Amino acid sequence: MSDSYDAMLERARTRLPTVQLGTERFNVPEPDVMTDGKNTVIRNFQPIAEVLRREPAHLIGYLARELGCPGVLDLPRGVLKSRIPKETLQKRIGEYTEKYVICSECKRPDTHLKRDGRLTLLICEACGAQRPVTVRRVVEPERPKTPVVVGEVYRLTIEDVGKRGDGVAKKEGFVIFVTGATQRGSTINAKITKVLGNNAYAVVQP
Repeated sequence: MSDSYDAMLERARTRLPTVQLGTERFNVPEPDVMTDGKNTVIRNFQPIAEVLRREPAHLIGYLARELGCPGVLDLPRGVLKSRIPKETLQKRIGEYTEKYVICSECKRPDTHLKRDGRLTLLICEACGAQRPVTVRRVVEPERPKTPVVVGEVYRLTIEDVGKRGDGVAKKEGFVIFVTGATQRGSTINAKITKVLGNNAYAVVQP
C-alpha cells in the first residue's frame, strides 16, 4: 500500500535544507549622532546606507522630508538642519527600512528597487516577491559649501576669544576657531585642521 499524501509530504519536508528567514543577520547600525549648533549630524550615515544597500541621497531625502528640515550629504556624514533626538532618528530609519528594504513576504533585506514605467518596485532577491513602493522624486540634497579647505592657510582677523581661549574668526560668515590666537583684533595666518558642519578649526601659523 502506498504512503498517504500527507506522509510523503512530511518526509519531503524533513529532507529540505533549513532556510533562515527573518532578519537575524541584518543589523542596521545605530545612528552615531552629535549636535552641531542647530544641526544634527549622523556621523556614520554612509555605513548605515551601505548596510541598507540604498543610495545615501535617497535615505537623506526621506529623513529630511519626514522630519521637515533640509538634509545635507557630507559623506560619510549626513546632516539634518534641525535638532532631532536620536530616538526619533532611529524610528525614522526603522520606518525607511520597513518600507524600502524589507520584503513583506519573507521578511528578508535582500531587495533592490527597480523602476517599471511609472512604478517603482521593491524586488526581493530571496523569494522573488515584488511590491510597488511610493518613491517621491528626490532632489539632489544640498551639499555643504565651505569657504575653507582642510590643510590650507588663510589670513584671518580674530573678532573674539571664546570661553576655551581660542580665537574666533569668520570667513564669508563661516565661523573658525583658531587655537593659539588669543588677542582680539589681531590678524594672523591660520591653517585649517578640521571642518565640521558650519564651523572650522585651525591653528596659528608663523
